[in-house]
Amino acid sequence: MTVLKRGKFKLPDETIQRWQNTFERRITFVEVSNEVNFPRDQKDAKFLACALSTEADYLITGDKDFEEAHKAGVTTVISVTEFKRLIVENW
Repeated sequence: MTVLKRGKFKLPDETIQRWQNTFERRITFVEVSNEVNFPRDQKDAKFLACALSTEADYLITGDKDFEEAHKAGVTTVISVTEFKRLIVENW
C-alpha cells in the first residue's frame, strides 16, 4: 500500500482503500524456495524470486530496473501501462 500512496500517483484515498480491500481478499502468501541474483538492484530480487517460485503469469512493475527483462522463466515482465492495456481494457 505504501507504493499506491506515493504522491506521484495522485490516487484518492477511496481508490487506495478499494485496492487495499481487494488485496486483503485476494492475496495468497507463498514460500519462496529460490534466491535470485538481480545485479541491477538486489532489493528487487525478492520480487523476481516470488514470481519465479509461483510461476506467475505476470510481474507487473513500473521499476526501471526491470526494463530489459521481458521474460523470467514463464513470467512475463510488463509495465503497469502494458498490463492495463492488455488485461484490464479487454475485460
